[in-house]
Amino acid sequence: MMTQEQYKSGITTFEVNNGIGILTINNGMQNKISEPEFLELDSLKQWLSQEDIKGLIITGKGRHFSAGADVDYIKECKNNPSVLGEKLTKGRAILNYIETLPIVTVAAISGVCFGAGLEIALSCQFRIGASNALLALPESNLGIMPGLTGTIRLPKKIGKTKALEMIITGKTVPADEALELGLVDKVVPNKNHVSAATQFIEELTENKTQLQINSIIQSVNNAIYETEEQAMIKELEMFLELVKDINI
Repeated sequence: MMTQEQYKSGITTFEVNNGIGILTINNGMQNKISEPEFLELDSLKQWLSQEDIKGLIITGKGRHFSAGADVDYIKECKNNPSVLGEKLTKGRAILNYIETLPIVTVAAISGVCFGAGLEIALSCQFRIGASNALLALPESNLGIMPGLTGTIRLPKKIGKTKALEMIITGKTVPADEALELGLVDKVVPNKNHVSAATQFIEELTENKTQLQINSIIQSVNNAIYETEEQAMIKELEMFLELVKDINI
């Protein structure tokens, strides 16, 4: 596959392969999230505005997706909660932006996907895990709790009861169990997670126009984030816009 120019922002790189964007966490062997604002949101927005892509894959370089937050950073901010709070707010803004993108977003997970790493993966619409994937929100083992929307997004994916159990115990969930829980949508052989995510996006968007895909995803997002009346009005607007271009 041809790869366009690669961009770097924070601990991530952006590139495009055949119409699919790939955002890679690249920060050492474990791809730790050195701080909540793990990329520059304006850079991500600018990159996406310049590229004509039908989907976005988020993954980690090498064996692991991400081992989560750098504990040393948390210790440094222990006595300066306002600074940490500001950084977490910016990190949340990044994940909220990813979650509401009107394109197909897939987290391609290999190895450990812990803490902030899992919170990043939860901002995607879909998650595909390699068979060696291990997922956890282990913050309770440090005497704290998830702070980058993990307690908000996880219950929406697997339900309140299972989410509470997973968060309070900090238990590690292997790929097969994650599939049963609905935490991942598909499990594939080791090292096939990115290619499987690419294929998934290709198959999902096959024979669909970009405007059609964008409209469907945007309308579903509206149903979650806007009032029912507003979502219905916008659905009608998008439907009528698509009708203009159909040939039946």
